[in-house]
Amino acid sequence: MRDRRVLLHVLILAVFVGALFVALKVGETDDGRGDRRTILELQRTLIEVIRMTRDYYYKEVDEKKMMEGAIRGALAALNDPYTFYQSPEDRKREQENLFRAQFGGVGIRIYEDKGYIKIAMVLPDTPAMRAGLQAGDIILKVDGKSAIVGPETGLTINDVVDMLRGEPNTPVTVTIQRRGRAEPFDVTIIRDVIKIESVRYKMLEDGIGYVWITSFTGRTEEEFAKAIEDLKKRGLKALILDLRWNTGGLLSAAKAIADAFLSEGVIVSTKGRREEFNNVFLADENVLVPPEVDVVVLVNEVTASGAEIVAGAIKDNKRGVLLGTKTFGKGVVQERFALRSGGAISLTISRYYTPSGVCIDGTGITPNIIVEQPKLDDVQAAMREKLRESGIVEDFVISYIESVEKRTGKTPKDFKPLEKKLPELMRKLKERGIELDEEIVKLEMRRVFDLNVGISRIVDLETDVQLRKAIEVIKSGMIARALSSEEPIKL
Repeated sequence: MRDRRVLLHVLILAVFVGALFVALKVGETDDGRGDRRTILELQRTLIEVIRMTRDYYYKEVDEKKMMEGAIRGALAALNDPYTFYQSPEDRKREQENLFRAQFGGVGIRIYEDKGYIKIAMVLPDTPAMRAGLQAGDIILKVDGKSAIVGPETGLTINDVVDMLRGEPNTPVTVTIQRRGRAEPFDVTIIRDVIKIESVRYKMLEDGIGYVWITSFTGRTEEEFAKAIEDLKKRGLKALILDLRWNTGGLLSAAKAIADAFLSEGVIVSTKGRREEFNNVFLADENVLVPPEVDVVVLVNEVTASGAEIVAGAIKDNKRGVLLGTKTFGKGVVQERFALRSGGAISLTISRYYTPSGVCIDGTGITPNIIVEQPKLDDVQAAMREKLRESGIVEDFVISYIESVEKRTGKTPKDFKPLEKKLPELMRKLKERGIELDEEIVKLEMRRVFDLNVGISRIVDLETDVQLRKAIEVIKSGMIARALSSEEPIKL
Protein backbone atom coordinates (compact mmCIF):
# COMPACT_ATOMS: atom_id res chain seq x y z
CA MET A 1 0.00 0.00 0.00
CA ARG A 2 2.80 2.39 0.92
CA ASP A 3 4.63 1.72 -2.39
CA ARG A 4 1.46 2.48 -4.31
CA ARG A 5 0.98 5.72 -2.41
CA VAL A 6 4.58 6.78 -3.03
CA LEU A 7 4.30 5.84 -6.68
CA LEU A 8 1.14 7.92 -6.94
CA HIS A 9 2.96 10.90 -5.39
CA VAL A 10 5.83 10.54 -7.87
CA LEU A 11 3.40 10.21 -10.78
CA ILE A 12 1.60 13.33 -9.64
CA LEU A 13 4.93 15.14 -9.50
CA ALA A 14 5.75 13.84 -12.97
CA VAL A 15 2.45 15.18 -14.29
CA PHE A 16 3.14 18.49 -12.53
CA VAL A 17 6.61 18.94 -13.96
CA GLY A 18 5.39 17.69 -17.34
CA ALA A 19 2.69 20.35 -17.36
CA LEU A 20 5.28 22.88 -16.33
CA PHE A 21 7.44 21.80 -19.27
CA VAL A 22 4.52 22.26 -21.67
CA ALA A 23 3.74 25.68 -20.19
CA LEU A 24 7.34 26.78 -20.52
CA LYS A 25 7.48 25.46 -24.07
CA VAL A 26 4.58 27.60 -25.29
CA GLY A 27 5.78 30.60 -27.27
CA GLU A 28 9.38 29.40 -27.67
CA THR A 29 11.16 29.12 -31.02
CA ASP A 30 13.47 26.39 -32.25
CA ASP A 31 16.35 28.37 -30.79
CA GLY A 32 15.20 27.30 -27.32
CA ARG A 33 15.40 23.54 -27.94
CA GLY A 34 18.61 23.22 -25.95
CA ASP A 35 17.07 24.96 -22.97
CA ARG A 36 13.97 22.75 -23.20
CA ARG A 37 16.12 19.61 -23.17
CA THR A 38 17.94 20.89 -20.07
CA ILE A 39 14.64 21.59 -18.29
CA LEU A 40 13.34 18.14 -19.19
CA GLU A 41 16.52 16.54 -17.82
CA LEU A 42 16.13 18.49 -14.57
CA GLN A 43 12.51 17.36 -14.25
CA ARG A 44 13.60 13.75 -14.62
CA THR A 45 16.37 14.32 -12.10
CA LEU A 46 13.90 15.72 -9.57
CA ILE A 47 11.71 12.62 -9.85
CA GLU A 48 14.82 10.42 -9.58
CA VAL A 49 15.98 12.24 -6.44
CA ILE A 50 12.63 11.77 -4.71
CA ARG A 51 12.54 8.07 -5.67
CA MET A 52 16.09 7.48 -4.40
CA THR A 53 15.37 9.32 -1.18
CA ARG A 54 12.25 7.24 -0.64
CA ASP A 55 14.18 4.01 -1.14
CA TYR A 56 17.48 4.68 0.64
CA TYR A 57 17.07 7.47 3.23
CA TYR A 58 17.56 6.11 6.75
CA LYS A 59 14.23 7.53 8.01
CA GLU A 60 10.67 7.44 6.69
CA VAL A 61 10.21 10.16 4.07
CA ASP A 62 7.27 12.54 3.78
CA GLU A 63 6.92 12.83 0.00
CA LYS A 64 4.43 15.69 0.32
CA LYS A 65 6.98 17.77 2.19
CA MET A 66 9.62 16.97 -0.42
CA MET A 67 7.30 18.11 -3.20
CA GLU A 68 6.51 21.32 -1.34
CA GLY A 69 10.23 21.74 -0.79
CA ALA A 70 10.82 21.46 -4.52
CA ILE A 71 8.28 24.23 -5.13
CA ARG A 72 9.85 26.44 -2.46
CA GLY A 73 13.29 25.76 -3.93
CA ALA A 74 12.17 26.74 -7.43
CA LEU A 75 10.95 30.11 -6.16
CA ALA A 76 13.98 30.56 -3.91
CA ALA A 77 16.17 30.28 -7.02
CA LEU A 78 14.87 33.73 -8.00
CA ASN A 79 16.81 35.10 -5.01
CA ASP A 80 13.86 37.31 -4.10
CA PRO A 81 12.84 37.20 -0.42
CA TYR A 82 9.35 38.44 -1.29
CA THR A 83 8.61 35.66 -3.79
CA PHE A 84 7.63 32.46 -2.01
CA TYR A 85 5.20 29.57 -1.73
CA GLN A 86 2.35 29.60 0.79
CA SER A 87 0.90 26.35 2.04
CA PRO A 88 -2.90 26.24 2.41
CA GLU A 89 -2.43 26.75 6.16
CA ASP A 90 -0.17 29.78 5.66
CA ARG A 91 -2.56 31.30 3.15
CA LYS A 92 -5.55 30.85 5.48
CA ARG A 93 -3.67 32.58 8.30
CA GLU A 94 -2.70 35.48 6.03
CA GLN A 95 -6.27 35.85 4.78
CA GLU A 96 -7.42 36.14 8.39
CA ASN A 97 -4.64 38.44 9.59
CA LEU A 98 -4.18 40.71 6.59
CA PHE A 99 -7.06 40.75 4.12
CA ARG A 100 -10.06 40.21 6.40
CA ALA A 101 -8.27 41.32 9.59
CA GLN A 102 -10.60 39.12 11.61
CA PHE A 103 -10.84 35.48 12.62
CA GLY A 104 -12.62 33.05 14.87
CA GLY A 105 -10.76 32.97 18.18
CA VAL A 106 -10.77 33.73 21.89
CA GLY A 107 -9.32 37.27 22.03
CA ILE A 108 -5.83 37.15 23.53
CA ARG A 109 -2.38 38.37 22.58
CA ILE A 110 0.30 35.80 23.31
CA TYR A 111 4.06 35.55 23.30
CA GLU A 112 6.64 32.80 23.77
CA ASP A 113 8.87 32.74 26.84
CA LYS A 114 11.37 29.89 27.21
CA GLY A 115 9.07 27.48 25.40
CA TYR A 116 5.92 28.50 27.26
CA ILE A 117 3.06 30.41 25.66
CA LYS A 118 2.03 33.29 27.88
CA ILE A 119 -0.87 35.69 27.63
CA ALA A 120 0.33 39.28 27.21
CA MET A 121 -3.13 40.82 27.02
CA VAL A 122 -6.75 39.79 27.18
CA LEU A 123 -8.68 41.91 24.69
CA PRO A 124 -11.78 43.69 26.03
CA ASP A 125 -15.26 42.29 25.38
CA THR A 126 -13.97 38.95 24.09
CA PRO A 127 -14.63 35.32 25.03
CA ALA A 128 -11.27 35.16 26.83
CA MET A 129 -12.19 38.12 29.06
CA ARG A 130 -15.62 36.69 29.80
CA ALA A 131 -14.00 33.34 30.66
CA GLY A 132 -11.66 35.02 33.15
CA LEU A 133 -8.30 34.53 31.44
CA GLN A 134 -5.62 36.92 32.67
CA ALA A 135 -2.37 38.47 31.48
CA GLY A 136 0.51 36.32 32.73
CA ASP A 137 -1.44 33.06 32.41
CA ILE A 138 0.55 30.22 30.83
CA ILE A 139 -1.25 28.07 28.23
CA LEU A 140 -0.04 24.51 28.81
CA LYS A 141 -2.49 22.66 26.55
CA VAL A 142 -5.14 23.36 23.94
CA ASP A 143 -7.90 20.74 23.70
CA GLY A 144 -5.66 18.34 25.61
CA LYS A 145 -2.70 18.75 23.25
CA SER A 146 0.58 20.23 24.49
CA ALA A 147 1.15 23.92 23.72
CA ILE A 148 4.83 23.88 24.69
CA VAL A 149 6.88 25.14 21.74
CA GLY A 150 10.43 24.38 20.68
CA PRO A 151 12.57 21.75 18.93
CA GLU A 152 11.55 19.04 21.39
CA THR A 153 7.83 19.34 20.59
CA GLY A 154 8.19 20.59 17.01
CA LEU A 155 5.57 23.26 17.72
CA THR A 156 5.88 26.96 16.92
CA ILE A 157 3.86 29.86 18.25
CA ASN A 158 1.97 29.90 14.93
CA ASP A 159 0.93 26.30 15.54
CA VAL A 160 -0.53 27.31 18.91
CA VAL A 161 -2.31 30.24 17.24
CA ASP A 162 -3.88 27.79 14.79
CA MET A 163 -4.95 25.54 17.68
CA LEU A 164 -6.66 28.45 19.44
CA ARG A 165 -8.42 29.71 16.32
CA GLY A 166 -11.45 28.06 14.76
CA GLU A 167 -14.97 28.68 13.58
CA PRO A 168 -17.02 31.12 15.69
CA ASN A 169 -19.43 29.46 18.18
CA THR A 170 -17.19 26.40 18.55
CA PRO A 171 -15.59 25.43 21.90
CA VAL A 172 -11.90 25.26 22.74
CA THR A 173 -10.49 24.10 26.08
CA VAL A 174 -7.23 25.59 27.34
CA THR A 175 -5.22 24.28 30.27
CA ILE A 176 -3.94 27.23 32.28
CA GLN A 177 -1.12 27.59 34.82
CA ARG A 178 -1.72 30.76 36.86
CA ARG A 179 0.51 32.45 39.38
CA GLY A 180 -0.77 31.92 42.91
CA ARG A 181 -2.43 28.60 42.04
CA ALA A 182 -0.64 25.33 42.71
CA GLU A 183 -2.32 23.22 40.03
CA PRO A 184 -3.20 23.85 36.37
CA PHE A 185 -6.90 24.09 35.51
CA ASP A 186 -9.05 23.88 32.38
CA VAL A 187 -11.14 26.67 30.90
CA THR A 188 -13.58 26.02 28.06
CA ILE A 189 -14.20 29.04 25.84
CA ILE A 190 -16.67 29.53 22.98
CA ARG A 191 -14.88 31.19 20.08
CA ASP A 192 -16.20 34.42 18.58
CA VAL A 193 -15.24 36.78 15.74
CA ILE A 194 -12.10 38.68 16.78
CA LYS A 195 -11.14 41.79 14.83
CA ILE A 196 -7.43 42.58 14.40
CA GLU A 197 -6.61 46.14 15.40
CA SER A 198 -4.12 47.95 13.15
CA VAL A 199 -4.68 51.54 14.32
CA ARG A 200 -4.27 52.95 17.81
CA TYR A 201 -4.51 56.60 18.75
CA LYS A 202 -4.38 59.12 21.57
CA MET A 203 -4.80 62.85 22.03
CA LEU A 204 -1.61 64.32 23.46
CA GLU A 205 -1.06 67.84 24.73
CA ASP A 206 -2.12 71.10 23.05
CA GLY A 207 -4.31 69.51 20.39
CA ILE A 208 -1.58 67.21 19.08
CA GLY A 209 -3.05 63.91 17.99
CA TYR A 210 -1.07 60.69 17.79
CA VAL A 211 -2.00 57.82 15.44
CA TRP A 212 0.00 54.60 15.31
CA ILE A 213 -0.55 52.30 12.32
CA THR A 214 1.01 48.89 12.95
CA SER A 215 0.23 47.39 9.52
CA PHE A 216 -2.00 47.94 6.50
CA THR A 217 -4.89 45.48 6.56
CA GLY A 218 -8.33 45.25 5.06
CA ARG A 219 -9.70 47.24 8.01
CA THR A 220 -7.01 49.94 8.34
CA GLU A 221 -8.82 52.57 6.25
CA GLU A 222 -11.96 52.25 8.38
CA GLU A 223 -10.01 52.29 11.66
CA PHE A 224 -7.95 55.31 10.60
CA ALA A 225 -11.05 57.29 9.60
CA LYS A 226 -12.66 56.64 12.99
CA ALA A 227 -9.48 57.71 14.79
CA ILE A 228 -9.16 60.97 12.84
CA GLU A 229 -12.85 61.86 13.24
CA ASP A 230 -12.59 61.31 17.00
CA LEU A 231 -9.42 63.40 17.24
CA LYS A 232 -11.03 66.21 15.23
CA LYS A 233 -13.95 66.29 17.66
CA ARG A 234 -11.39 66.71 20.46
CA GLY A 235 -9.71 69.72 18.85
CA LEU A 236 -7.06 68.27 16.53
CA LYS A 237 -4.48 70.92 15.54
CA ALA A 238 -1.49 68.77 14.58
CA LEU A 239 -0.97 65.08 13.91
CA ILE A 240 1.88 62.67 14.56
CA LEU A 241 1.53 59.59 12.33
CA ASP A 242 3.69 56.76 13.65
CA LEU A 243 4.85 54.32 10.95
CA ARG A 244 7.82 52.95 12.87
CA TRP A 245 8.05 49.14 12.92
CA ASN A 246 5.35 49.03 10.20
CA THR A 247 6.55 46.58 7.53
CA GLY A 248 3.67 47.20 5.13
CA GLY A 249 0.63 45.20 4.11
CA LEU A 250 -2.01 45.85 1.49
CA LEU A 251 -1.18 48.38 -1.24
CA SER A 252 -4.83 49.44 -1.41
CA ALA A 253 -4.85 50.28 2.31
CA ALA A 254 -1.58 52.24 2.08
CA LYS A 255 -2.94 54.21 -0.87
CA ALA A 256 -6.13 55.03 1.06
CA ILE A 257 -4.17 56.35 4.07
CA ALA A 258 -1.95 58.53 1.87
CA ASP A 259 -5.05 59.81 0.06
CA ALA A 260 -6.48 60.93 3.41
CA PHE A 261 -3.81 63.66 3.51
CA LEU A 262 -3.74 64.73 -0.16
CA SER A 263 -6.29 66.50 -2.36
CA GLU A 264 -4.33 66.13 -5.60
CA GLY A 265 -1.16 64.72 -7.13
CA VAL A 266 0.46 61.32 -7.42
CA ILE A 267 0.45 58.97 -4.46
CA VAL A 268 2.52 56.18 -6.00
CA SER A 269 3.15 54.56 -9.39
CA THR A 270 4.09 51.00 -10.27
CA LYS A 271 5.99 49.55 -13.23
CA GLY A 272 6.33 45.87 -14.05
CA ARG A 273 7.22 43.56 -16.91
CA ARG A 274 3.56 43.15 -17.86
CA GLU A 275 1.42 46.08 -18.97
CA GLU A 276 -1.40 45.37 -16.48
CA PHE A 277 0.98 45.95 -13.58
CA ASN A 278 1.83 49.51 -14.69
CA ASN A 279 -0.34 51.91 -12.71
CA VAL A 280 -0.41 55.50 -11.47
CA PHE A 281 -2.44 56.07 -8.30
CA LEU A 282 -3.74 59.63 -7.91
CA ALA A 283 -5.18 61.41 -4.89
CA ASP A 284 -8.79 62.51 -5.06
CA GLU A 285 -10.00 65.92 -3.92
CA ASN A 286 -11.54 64.69 -0.68
CA VAL A 287 -9.24 64.83 2.35
CA LEU A 288 -9.80 63.36 5.78
CA VAL A 289 -6.97 65.26 7.51
CA PRO A 290 -7.60 69.01 6.98
CA PRO A 291 -4.75 70.93 5.26
CA GLU A 292 -4.38 73.26 8.26
CA VAL A 293 -3.38 70.32 10.47
CA ASP A 294 0.42 70.07 10.69
CA VAL A 295 1.73 66.55 10.07
CA VAL A 296 4.85 64.77 11.34
CA VAL A 297 5.43 61.17 10.26
CA LEU A 298 7.66 59.00 12.45
CA VAL A 299 9.80 56.48 10.53
CA ASN A 300 12.72 54.18 11.28
CA GLU A 301 14.86 51.48 9.71
CA VAL A 302 12.00 48.95 9.86
CA THR A 303 9.43 51.19 8.12
CA ALA A 304 8.90 49.39 4.82
CA SER A 305 6.77 48.76 1.75
CA GLY A 306 3.26 50.19 2.20
CA ALA A 307 4.46 52.35 5.07
CA GLU A 308 7.11 53.81 2.76
CA ILE A 309 4.44 54.52 0.15
CA VAL A 310 2.55 56.64 2.68
CA ALA A 311 5.73 58.32 3.94
CA GLY A 312 6.98 59.01 0.41
CA ALA A 313 3.65 60.47 -0.72
CA ILE A 314 3.46 62.83 2.26
CA LYS A 315 7.09 63.89 1.92
CA ASP A 316 7.18 64.38 -1.87
CA ASN A 317 3.89 66.30 -1.86
CA LYS A 318 5.19 68.43 1.03
CA ARG A 319 2.12 67.64 3.08
CA GLY A 320 4.21 66.97 6.16
CA VAL A 321 7.70 66.09 7.36
CA LEU A 322 9.28 62.75 8.13
CA LEU A 323 11.16 62.46 11.42
CA GLY A 324 13.39 59.61 12.57
CA THR A 325 15.87 57.50 10.64
CA LYS A 326 16.13 56.26 7.03
CA THR A 327 13.47 53.71 6.11
CA PHE A 328 14.07 50.09 5.12
CA GLY A 329 13.84 50.42 1.33
CA LYS A 330 11.35 47.84 0.04
CA GLY A 331 10.25 49.32 -3.27
CA VAL A 332 8.62 46.29 -4.88
CA VAL A 333 5.02 45.09 -5.04
CA GLN A 334 3.78 41.51 -4.62
CA GLU A 335 0.58 39.78 -5.61
CA ARG A 336 -0.78 36.49 -4.29
CA PHE A 337 -1.72 34.00 -7.00
CA ALA A 338 -4.06 31.29 -5.73
CA LEU A 339 -3.26 27.63 -6.40
CA ARG A 340 -5.83 24.86 -6.80
CA SER A 341 -4.39 23.16 -3.71
CA GLY A 342 -5.62 26.03 -1.54
CA GLY A 343 -2.14 27.49 -1.24
CA ALA A 344 -0.70 30.41 -3.17
CA ILE A 345 2.49 31.89 -4.49
CA SER A 346 3.62 35.40 -3.69
CA LEU A 347 5.25 36.93 -6.77
CA THR A 348 6.97 40.28 -7.11
CA ILE A 349 5.14 41.86 -10.04
CA SER A 350 6.46 45.43 -10.16
CA ARG A 351 8.58 48.15 -8.65
CA TYR A 352 6.91 51.17 -7.13
CA TYR A 353 7.96 54.80 -7.46
CA THR A 354 7.32 57.73 -5.13
CA PRO A 355 5.65 60.87 -6.53
CA SER A 356 9.10 62.32 -7.35
CA GLY A 357 9.73 59.31 -9.62
CA VAL A 358 12.25 57.58 -7.35
CA CYS A 359 12.30 53.84 -6.70
CA ILE A 360 13.52 53.49 -3.12
CA ASP A 361 14.14 49.73 -3.32
CA GLY A 362 17.36 49.00 -1.44
CA THR A 363 17.93 52.65 -0.55
CA GLY A 364 15.01 53.77 1.61
CA ILE A 365 13.68 57.26 2.28
CA THR A 366 15.72 59.83 4.18
CA PRO A 367 13.56 61.79 6.62
CA ASN A 368 13.38 65.60 6.63
CA ILE A 369 14.47 65.60 10.26
CA ILE A 370 16.92 62.98 11.49
CA VAL A 371 16.53 61.87 15.10
CA GLU A 372 18.25 58.73 16.34
CA GLN A 373 16.59 56.64 19.03
CA PRO A 374 19.21 55.84 21.71
CA LYS A 375 20.46 52.25 21.54
CA LEU A 376 22.49 50.05 23.85
CA ASP A 377 26.12 49.51 22.93
CA ASP A 378 27.40 45.96 22.40
CA VAL A 379 28.53 45.53 26.01
CA GLN A 380 25.23 46.79 27.42
CA ALA A 381 23.23 44.67 24.98
CA ALA A 382 25.17 41.55 25.99
CA MET A 383 24.67 42.31 29.68
CA ARG A 384 20.93 42.87 29.16
CA GLU A 385 20.74 39.51 27.38
CA LYS A 386 22.45 37.93 30.38
CA LEU A 387 19.91 39.70 32.58
CA ARG A 388 16.98 38.25 30.63
CA GLU A 389 18.44 34.75 30.54
CA SER A 390 18.92 34.81 34.32
CA GLY A 391 15.19 35.27 34.94
CA ILE A 392 15.94 37.43 37.99
CA VAL A 393 13.82 40.38 36.90
CA GLU A 394 10.91 38.17 35.90
CA ASP A 395 10.99 36.29 39.23
CA PHE A 396 11.26 39.56 41.16
CA VAL A 397 8.35 41.21 39.33
CA ILE A 398 6.06 38.19 39.41
CA SER A 399 6.75 37.70 43.10
CA TYR A 400 5.69 41.30 43.69
CA ILE A 401 2.50 40.89 41.60
CA GLU A 402 1.59 37.69 43.44
CA SER A 403 2.07 39.38 46.84
CA VAL A 404 -0.22 42.27 45.86
CA GLU A 405 -2.86 39.92 44.46
CA LYS A 406 -2.76 37.82 47.64
CA ARG A 407 -3.05 40.90 49.84
CA THR A 408 -5.67 42.85 47.90
CA GLY A 409 -7.35 40.32 45.65
CA LYS A 410 -6.62 42.55 42.65
CA THR A 411 -3.93 42.62 39.96
CA PRO A 412 -1.76 45.76 40.34
CA LYS A 413 -1.75 48.23 37.44
CA ASP A 414 0.41 51.01 38.88
CA PHE A 415 4.15 50.53 38.30
CA LYS A 416 5.29 53.20 40.79
CA PRO A 417 5.10 51.06 43.98
CA LEU A 418 7.20 48.39 42.25
CA GLU A 419 9.64 51.02 41.00
CA LYS A 420 10.44 51.89 44.64
CA LYS A 421 11.85 48.38 44.99
CA LEU A 422 14.42 49.00 42.25
CA PRO A 423 17.38 49.36 44.71
CA GLU A 424 16.56 45.92 46.11
CA LEU A 425 16.59 44.43 42.61
CA MET A 426 19.87 46.17 41.76
CA ARG A 427 21.51 44.52 44.80
CA LYS A 428 20.28 41.09 43.68
CA LEU A 429 21.70 41.66 40.20
CA LYS A 430 25.05 42.79 41.54
CA GLU A 431 25.29 39.62 43.62
CA ARG A 432 24.87 37.64 40.39
CA GLY A 433 27.53 39.63 38.55
CA ILE A 434 25.05 41.59 36.41
CA GLU A 435 25.87 45.29 36.28
CA LEU A 436 23.68 47.57 34.21
CA ASP A 437 22.60 51.17 34.38
CA GLU A 438 19.68 51.58 36.77
CA GLU A 439 17.54 53.16 34.03
CA ILE A 440 17.98 50.09 31.79
CA VAL A 441 16.99 47.76 34.63
CA LYS A 442 13.95 49.92 35.42
CA LEU A 443 12.77 49.71 31.81
CA GLU A 444 13.25 45.93 31.82
CA MET A 445 11.36 45.74 35.09
CA ARG A 446 8.47 47.75 33.65
CA ARG A 447 8.43 45.64 30.47
CA VAL A 448 7.98 42.45 32.50
CA PHE A 449 5.39 44.16 34.71
CA ASP A 450 3.33 45.31 31.72
CA LEU A 451 3.40 41.85 30.11
CA ASN A 452 2.19 40.16 33.28
CA VAL A 453 -0.59 42.58 34.22
CA GLY A 454 -1.92 43.24 30.71
CA ILE A 455 -0.78 46.82 30.09
CA SER A 456 -0.24 47.89 26.49
CA ARG A 457 1.11 51.44 26.26
CA ILE A 458 0.11 53.46 23.21
CA VAL A 459 2.79 56.07 23.89
CA ASP A 460 5.76 56.25 26.23
CA LEU A 461 7.08 59.80 26.37
CA GLU A 462 9.58 58.85 29.06
CA THR A 463 11.65 56.66 26.73
CA ASP A 464 10.52 57.63 23.21
CA VAL A 465 12.99 60.33 22.15
CA GLN A 466 11.67 60.53 18.58
CA LEU A 467 8.11 61.12 19.75
CA ARG A 468 9.24 63.85 22.16
CA LYS A 469 11.20 65.54 19.34
CA ALA A 470 8.14 65.35 17.07
CA ILE A 471 6.13 67.24 19.67
CA GLU A 472 8.91 69.83 19.96
CA VAL A 473 9.04 70.25 16.17
CA ILE A 474 5.31 70.95 16.05
CA LYS A 475 5.37 73.40 18.96
CA SER A 476 8.44 75.29 17.69
CA GLY A 477 7.08 75.79 14.18
CA MET A 478 10.02 73.90 12.64
CA ILE A 479 7.85 72.06 10.09
CA ALA A 480 7.93 74.95 7.57
CA ARG A 481 11.72 75.20 7.88
CA ALA A 482 12.15 71.45 7.37
CA LEU A 483 9.87 71.45 4.32
CA SER A 484 11.88 74.22 2.64
CA SER A 485 15.28 72.72 3.45
CA GLU A 486 16.99 70.78 0.67
CA GLU A 487 19.11 68.87 3.18
CA PRO A 488 17.84 66.87 6.15
CA ILE A 489 18.01 68.58 9.53
CA LYS A 490 19.74 66.67 12.31
CA LEU A 491 18.46 67.05 15.87
